[in-house]
Amino acid sequence: MELYHLKTFVKVADEGNLTRASQALFTSQPAISAQIKALEEELGVQLFSRTPRGMLLTQSGRQLYEQAKLTLNAADQLRIKASRLREELVGELRVGMHTDYEYLRVGELYQLIAARHAQLVPHFLQSSSGRVLNELRHDELDAGFMFGPCRAADMEVTPLGEVEMRIIAPKAWAERIAGASLEQIAQLPWVYTTPGCPFYLLFEALFESGTQLPRQIVWCDNEDAIRTLIRAEVGLSVVRVDDAERAVSEGYGVCWHGAVPGMSINLVMLKQRAREPALIALRESVQTLWGASMAVVTESETSETA
Repeated sequence: MELYHLKTFVKVADEGNLTRASQALFTSQPAISAQIKALEEELGVQLFSRTPRGMLLTQSGRQLYEQAKLTLNAADQLRIKASRLREELVGELRVGMHTDYEYLRVGELYQLIAARHAQLVPHFLQSSSGRVLNELRHDELDAGFMFGPCRAADMEVTPLGEVEMRIIAPKAWAERIAGASLEQIAQLPWVYTTPGCPFYLLFEALFESGTQLPRQIVWCDNEDAIRTLIRAEVGLSVVRVDDAERAVSEGYGVCWHGAVPGMSINLVMLKQRAREPALIALRESVQTLWGASMAVVTESETSETA
């Protein structure tokens, strides 16, 4: 039994006339008759009574008529669902998060992706700016966020903005940094990130003018450690402006009011995968959320800064 047999059956029943049914189905009357005969033979029942007034359903035909309509409707729904699935993204995404989830607006990003692509499920995995490129290359992530420049030739970079930075010191050091120059605060203890972190580039930029580098340094490799060490009055450091404002409002930090270089924030993914529909959907959602330019910048240099 073919669906077109059922479609012909229903149309003949609705029209009550072979000629009108053939016109509605854009086929010939003999073809309509042949399809009805084939269906009757397959089902083993007579569907119509041929009368001078036209084609009238038999008692068996009336019972099967409703079932045939339900079957045709189910087939239509199946086609509609299949069409939507062709257009709808289905799958999972692994997104590397290089800093605290609140700053990256993970909740809002998840809700936006869910609203646009209900069958696309993002997973947010802890990473770092120094690790994200290798994790992408080893297929541990599909995309990731990172601070600082990315000049890797195999990466596609979507700039999301410039992050304002501040130098923050323990609250107890307020008098020591008030009105102090960069040269003077360089004499105080500092909390530094390791060279693999883009924050380290900020220290280099901050002291590139010939200012003597701080002599007393405590090394750490993430922002949580920096915040904890400032709170413990170990040293001062460079942090995001929102972290600096939080430190001041919570009463454990004080800002130095000199100029501090900013730092870029980017979404990165492998260039060879950047045109995959799921990654395009992620990029568009991130750009919407961050209000970034829709232009995607691809760095062409062969060197890279993790």
